[in-house]
Amino acid sequence: MTAQIAGYAHVNLCVTDPEAAREFYEGKLGLEVLPRPDFGGFGGYWFRLGNSQLHLSHVKKMPDWNEAFPHLAVYIPTDEFESTVEGLKSRGVEFFMDVRRREDFGVGVKTAFVKDPDGNVIEMTDVPPFN
Repeated sequence: MTAQIAGYAHVNLCVTDPEAAREFYEGKLGLEVLPRPDFGGFGGYWFRLGNSQLHLSHVKKMPDWNEAFPHLAVYIPTDEFESTVEGLKSRGVEFFMDVRRREDFGVGVKTAFVKDPDGNVIEMTDVPPFN
């Protein structure tokens, strides 16, 4: 039997200002900062994101993504979606695309989009992770 990939361990995003990114992810989104090994001057932060991790790596210049719309999607339960979005707004999180509804595979879902200080796109969605 071959090994099976079971899910994400972490996702890594590039940031040009680690402190501004920490303020956004910890202070505004409420993620927990995790201990991060010393990579010999290679800066960044690690955060708990549900049962996975979000890693931020310091770069001098953001990569050119060629308008491919790369993004990270985070799960918010349906019954808490609007109140969570409103809570994030009250903490200063700006949504460039407010709550919308769409259909995925015949099921209605909610989404809303924000950007971190470096322009990394984060989708808020009520589509749960697979069990």
